Amino acid sequence: MRRKIVRTGSSLAVTLPAEVVEAFGLKKGQEVDVAVHPATGAVVIRPGVRLLEDGKVTARFRALADSVLDRYDEAFEKLAR
Repeated sequence: MRRKIVRTGSSLAVTLPAEVVEAFGLKKGQEVDVAVHPATGAVVIRPGVRLLEDGKVTARFRALADSVLDRYDEAFEKLAR
């Protein structure tokens, strides 16, 4: 799908079609991650990953943190000496 770049204040923006907004459950004001793929140069827009909910880390973040701790436990212990 092709979209035009539009000016919004002093910035440039690309609008998202309604079907994309609905498919990802996006809301006005929600943060998204924008990156450039290193090999293809494609601009990638992803819904932001929420790390906190109601002041506590999310289950997803906890699982990611635990997997990092499990994987690098020995290295962390060596670094702590």
